[in-house]
Amino acid sequence: MTLTDEQIEQLNEIEQLCFHGSWTKEMLLEEINNPLSVFAYAERSGRITGFILGRIVAGEAELYQIGVHPDFRRNGVGSYLMDYFHMTLKLKDAVCCFLEVRSKNAAAIALYERFGYEKISVRKGYYGDDDAVIYRIGLEQT
Repeated sequence: MTLTDEQIEQLNEIEQLCFHGSWTKEMLLEEINNPLSVFAYAERSGRITGFILGRIVAGEAELYQIGVHPDFRRNGVGSYLMDYFHMTLKLKDAVCCFLEVRSKNAAAIALYERFGYEKISVRKGYYGDDDAVIYRIGLEQT
């Protein structure tokens, strides 16, 4: 996918706001351009409002990041991106999807559980100050 410099800056801004720079701009671009990646963004009036990024390998997907700009939260952007992501995964013959989330991220957990993800594991202290919770969904459920 070809992105303009302005779009790249907007994606990077959302990454910084949502994930505090866990990925550099270069890492983000490298993953977006990976042929195994699934990437989409939502836009309103020429401004990127959110994005979703994951990867499919051997029929299994992993959701790496979903971020919505704080100015556009609670407006359905995250749900739209999740729907699009799941549809794309199924079209690419993925059978399930995994994700990892901070245990204290109640908003993200509520979104994932609303979409049918089930908690399968916990990595205690994974983030140092927080546990990582691993979720899975069978895509036949979506």
